[in-house]
Amino acid sequence: MHDATVARIDDAFRWLSRLALLNLLWLVSSLAGLFVFGAFPALTAMLGVTRKWILDKSEIPIVKTYFKQFKNDFWKANAVGWIMIAIGSILYLNFELLLNLSMDFSIVVIFAFYFIIFLFSIVTINIFPLYVHYEASIINQFKNAFIIGMVRIPVTLVLLVLAGGIAYLGVIMPTVVLFFSGSLLSYTAMRITLFSVKKIDYQVKSINETSYTG
Repeated sequence: MHDATVARIDDAFRWLSRLALLNLLWLVSSLAGLFVFGAFPALTAMLGVTRKWILDKSEIPIVKTYFKQFKNDFWKANAVGWIMIAIGSILYLNFELLLNLSMDFSIVVIFAFYFIIFLFSIVTINIFPLYVHYEASIINQFKNAFIIGMVRIPVTLVLLVLAGGIAYLGVIMPTVVLFFSGSLLSYTAMRITLFSVKKIDYQVKSINETSYTG
């Protein structure tokens, strides 16, 4: 019993050290690029490491794996990220116009605008976890994020709540940001995403097998 408890504690500390190291790599590489060029490849590199943890279920060289993913994703991840920022900026400007223009907009216009924001949120929360799982062009990355996000709306909502919760935790406990916020969110988001993707792949496979049999 004592040995089992010690083993569990040892496993817990080992996982905490992995998460802390990954979080530090994410922060340092983001800062090294002044966030402008480092934030997005740092994010995909962190997600890539957590994906390997989940799928391989074995020890991996964290630093080597991280920087290999960072290097491979540098340009493409930045392209995806800055497209998202451009779209988000346009939506924000439109939001400001809606607030400041001295005219009454119909409920249809207001509803349509907030619906677009909702769709944008779906793509935002899904695109990077799916980016590291599927090899696809930039356009298809956006398609995957939209389609899978819409098909699995409950999972998307869970990811949104999770991201908001960890962000809030980081505000009230700044040390969490330094040691665990990014890596913990990355690991949890990747696990949820892989579970969701597995379900969708299984459903597609079942449909294809049924159609072939028919």
